[in-house]
Amino acid sequence: MDTVWILVAEAARARILSCQGRACRDLKELEALVHSESQARGRDLTSDRPGRSWANTAGDGRHAMAEPTDPAAYELVRFAREVVKRLDAAHHQGSFKHLVVVAAPAFLGALRDAMDRPLAQTVRAEVAKNVVKIEDPEKLRAYLPDFIY
Repeated sequence: MDTVWILVAEAARARILSCQGRACRDLKELEALVHSESQARGRDLTSDRPGRSWANTAGDGRHAMAEPTDPAAYELVRFAREVVKRLDAAHHQGSFKHLVVVAAPAFLGALRDAMDRPLAQTVRAEVAKNVVKIEDPEKLRAYLPDFIY
């Protein structure tokens, strides 16, 4: 029987669950990952105020320089890479054969971007829903396809 891993994730939290076979019965949680930086406010993630610059070389007006990237978006991408790194290591060890991803829509896109081809080929289904707070495996099972592969 083939092992199926289910990743349930959002920008600040991810859970990895496991089940066996096409029908994915006996769903059980293997581990949880938490990224506290994703829960912080943008101003708490940066060290200081943005710098200031002259509006032009001849003028005397000054303005604040914009942040090069949004700190919250950066942390989302960083956590997505961390989760994918964990999945990739498990895939290379042979811990699972099929993967189902249930994630908040923005985080799902970040996960897709971070996956390499071998890991992406194990994905059998994607669900763009934020259900990471649902603890009961039976309630979570209702969001998954009837047959995984």
